[in-house]
Amino acid sequence: MLFNYLKIAFRNLGKSKVSSFINIAGLATGMAVAILIGLWIWDEMTYDTYHEHYERIAQVMQHQTYNGEIGSQVANPAVMGAEIRNNYGSDFKYVLQASWNFNHTLAYGDKKLLKPGSYFEPQAADMLSLKMLAGIRDGLKDPNSILLSESVAKSFFDDEDPLDKILKIDNTSTVRVTGV
Repeated sequence: MLFNYLKIAFRNLGKSKVSSFINIAGLATGMAVAILIGLWIWDEMTYDTYHEHYERIAQVMQHQTYNGEIGSQVANPAVMGAEIRNNYGSDFKYVLQASWNFNHTLAYGDKKLLKPGSYFEPQAADMLSLKMLAGIRDGLKDPNSILLSESVAKSFFDDEDPLDKILKIDNTSTVRVTGV
């Protein structure tokens, strides 16, 4: 029975080739668009959900008008963090400022790696609910300290303990590893 239906369908496709092509192309385009929209919605709904209280984490954006066009960006003045803490501190558990995520050259001895990273305020580990494998969460209270991801720590130190090792960032400043 199914074989007969398929045989009739292919005969009809052969009889009206232009109409069949338009219908199949429309169906394929519609399915592709539906899949892309579904993937976009899934990405928006699951973005950064690995943080413990992800529904309570927000990023402040600013709108700027430049040459008559309004653009939104995450760059905010450095004094904004202090202003938010002073004026709206009761509304937030943490107010955290961070730098852009740039590639930095990390060096330990002869090993050099180019890895993305940001400068954070000390409460970053608590706000982002980082899972510490070694070291202390309060390590960023010292401005000359760094928290490494597990992969960066392994690429520098293999199985050696990375804590209290000194790294050089961008050939300008030295920092002590206080956590992984």
